[in-house]
Parts: sequence; structure tokens; C-alpha cells
Amino acid sequence: MKKSVEIPLYIIAIQSDGFHVFFEAKINGQKAYLLLDTGASRTVFDLETIKQIHSDIELEENEDKATGLGTDSVKNFVAIIEKLEIGEIMLTKYEAGVIDLSHVNASYSRIDIPSIAGVLGSDLLMNFKAVINYGKKTMKLTG
Repeated sequence: MKKSVEIPLYIIAIQSDGFHVFFEAKINGQKAYLLLDTGASRTVFDLETIKQIHSDIELEENEDKATGLGTDSVKNFVAIIEKLEIGEIMLTKYEAGVIDLSHVNASYSRIDIPSIAGVLGSDLLMNFKAVINYGKKTMKLTG
């Protein structure tokens, strides 16, 4: 039987007319903040954060350049995340994209927003039939 979980969301105003949506997850048992991005095609993690959390991670360079996140093209890698927990949903040996998000974290630092460990994209949002409720500040995942 599939179970549904509700994940609390943190909605933070960016400038006067926009918002960024964050939530807490765990990567290999360590708390991490992720940005929720319905426009991102894939879930990706920050290169330096992943190296800190998962010191022996093997990174395989991806020939395709990633686009978006405020840049034209970014060198990116593929890596296996041993354990990714989003609420009660646990993914093991998750093949993830890994890119340098230092420019994003530098921007967040300037406006007193905590660093992110990655971006949750549409691959997992679709897979877990995500329902985002801005009024309740929750994301429901079914998996």
C-alpha cells in the first residue's frame, strides 16, 4: 500500500513580489535544506555539500551540460546518494545530479537565507505525485 506524507514547507519572500520554497530533508542521515523547484527537470545536489556529507562519494562527469539556475551551462556530475529521506519517504542508492550551487548559496547568504544542499525537481515531484499547498505550507508526497 502506498503511503502519503506531508512535508512542512518554508516559504520565504524574495524581494517584494516573489517567493522561494524550502523544506528539510536528510542526506545520509544529515539534515539538509532543499529548494523546491517545480521548473527544474531533475533533482540536483550541491557539489561541496555532497562532498562534505558523503566524503567517499564517486562523481562521474556527465557529458551533458546542465542549464538553468542562473547560468548558461554548468559542469555536472552523476553520483549515487546512499540515503535520501524526505519525511518518511526514503530513497536508497538514488542516482542524482550534482552541480556547483555556490552562486545560489552566495546569493542566499547576502539576504540571510540558509544554504541549500540541493534542488528538488520535477523528476521526484512527478514520481511521488507531489501536491503543493501554499495555504497550508505543506507538500504531500505519495510513494
